[in-house]
Amino acid sequence: MFSIKSKIILAYTLVFGLMLTVFAFIIYHSTKEAAFLKLNTNLKAYSISLRAEIEDELDDSASLNLKRLSSIKSKGLIGERFQLFNIQGNIIIYDSVLSKASMPNMDKILNESYEIDRQKIGHRRYHILWSKFETENDSVYILETAASVKDVFDELDRLFYLFIIIIPAGLILTGFAAYFISKAAFKPVNQMAETAKNISGVNLEQRLELPRAKDEVRALGETLNEMIERIDNAFRSQKRFVANASHEIRTPLTVIQTELEILEKRLNDNESKESIKNALSEIEDLTKLTNSLLTITKLDSSETKLNISRVRIDELLADCVQAMNQSAIKKNTQLNLSIEDAIEINADKEKLKSVFLNLIDNAIKYSPECSSVSIILEKLNDNKIKVSVENTGTGISPSDIPYIFNRFYRSNEIRSEVSGSGLGLAIAKEVVELHRGEIKAESKVGEKTIFSVILPEINA
Repeated sequence: MFSIKSKIILAYTLVFGLMLTVFAFIIYHSTKEAAFLKLNTNLKAYSISLRAEIEDELDDSASLNLKRLSSIKSKGLIGERFQLFNIQGNIIIYDSVLSKASMPNMDKILNESYEIDRQKIGHRRYHILWSKFETENDSVYILETAASVKDVFDELDRLFYLFIIIIPAGLILTGFAAYFISKAAFKPVNQMAETAKNISGVNLEQRLELPRAKDEVRALGETLNEMIERIDNAFRSQKRFVANASHEIRTPLTVIQTELEILEKRLNDNESKESIKNALSEIEDLTKLTNSLLTITKLDSSETKLNISRVRIDELLADCVQAMNQSAIKKNTQLNLSIEDAIEINADKEKLKSVFLNLIDNAIKYSPECSSVSIILEKLNDNKIKVSVENTGTGISPSDIPYIFNRFYRSNEIRSEVSGSGLGLAIAKEVVELHRGEIKAESKVGEKTIFSVILPEINA
């Protein structure tokens, strides 16, 4: 598909090309008509001069002086020739070239006095004029005069070749001019599009740069800025609501959890204890969701600041494995930690720990019982490290891979099987990116899933 700029350039070029072609056509035919009109006028003047001389000589004597007649010339003609006929069509003055020309209808010449034609005789083209005249003794003659049209066609050919050069050159110049004009016209639009492309939920305070000219483009930019302002206000209201609601919910959840834990210790009824355990499990999920919402709100409002320090990533992973060991035991899952070497990086220890805990927790949740989860730390060649968390199980569908780091996204296949908010991976991605790293997932359905976190290492 053509862009609008390409369409404008093409339209300008085609319209200008059509105008040039029409202009060239008009000029060419006007020049041709003017040239032949001038040739006709000069040929008639030549014919009149010859007739006057012939009439004088025929009136004075019965013979004609060919030398004198041949010396008569007309301005603007080249290769003049003439022949003289009587009314019966007999040649009185003979010309070897004109004798090969086709004669028009004699009656037409006698009725109209003049007849003009253009003919090719041999390798040359001639403009031929037949004119009738009478002498004082009432004798009727027909004078045939002709001139070469070579100079006329030479001039027309030069004009034609000139247009052959001018029209393509004009099209090229028009194309370039249209390109630079449209480029200048679309520059503010492109700048606004580039700015708009970079605006997201985390930088809605950014606005489009408006052009100085008060034109349609500026009006569009102002409208878009107003729309972004409304979206920004809506996002701010939403973030305030989520933050306030999360704070308000967290306190009663803590109270309920504490009361239920006390109640569980006092009860001796196993059935009641089981109900309380289920309630505590749900409260724990709600607490995690509340904390995740608060974290997301802080990330969106740029309130999250990294507390950077030197972190032994191997020790951090060992702590994470230790913390998740109890969850793994409940599911008969074995945690395997593979560390290539002691590695130190600059990072926020607590935030990075939350990322690895989330990945290990997910690996345990989505693994079948009596399976294993591998956590692998390795160095890469470009001063980076990679932490991989691998588990066996159903895997992730290829259609879900592009969306698993989106907020609240959960696959329909696992939504009813495993509890979760769909925020853990979204938070992990944002935290990793704050550390100038990247997180990615790869999976084989029915076999395994690997989440990889790549982070910059401290340069030696």
